[in-house]
Amino acid sequence: MRCARITTLTLLAVLLATIPAFPVSAGTASNDFQAALIIHQPVRAFGRNNYGQLGDGSNTNRNTPVAVIDLSGTVALAAGENHSLALMGDGTVNAWGDNTDGQLGIGITGGSRNAPVPVSGLSGAVAVAAGGSHSLALMGDGTVRAWGSNNKGQLGDGTTNQRNAPVPVSGLSGAVAVAAGYEFSMALMADGRTAP
Repeated sequence: MRCARITTLTLLAVLLATIPAFPVSAGTASNDFQAALIIHQPVRAFGRNNYGQLGDGSNTNRNTPVAVIDLSGTVALAAGENHSLALMGDGTVNAWGDNTDGQLGIGITGGSRNAPVPVSGLSGAVAVAAGGSHSLALMGDGTVRAWGSNNKGQLGDGTTNQRNAPVPVSGLSGAVAVAAGYEFSMALMADGRTAP
């Protein structure tokens, strides 16, 4: 007998969907914080906020959902260990939280941001993924951009150099989905192959 795997995010979606003002369309979860994308509502986040990863303009932990600042037009979310990403309807990406390894993609390394900021020079994205301290964007042309920690080669640019702005993943085209683990990345190719 097969049983469906119920995740914290699934339970969150079910609970929020029972509140008439909060129909959930998508969401993401990381170690100690979660975010839910709400139809016709602002993005909400709750939990640990030591790096500003909730995006509410503070570094205060929250045990109830709070609105992430200025994210109207969000179509997808991703949560890393201590940073968050939002894909906007216009193909740009916003990031907030820890930037120790450049995982916000804002052209500098270090510090943190407790409200969303645009990822540098990135447009035309159709999906995002967040790893431990790195970030990925799937582009509309099937290529992938990556930034942040690269100590294990998780950016796929042929180096182990940390990047504080998006760089192309080497030799990768025809991707249709991306995923990020703690220190690794994956892309699903149009022909069904997985490129680790």
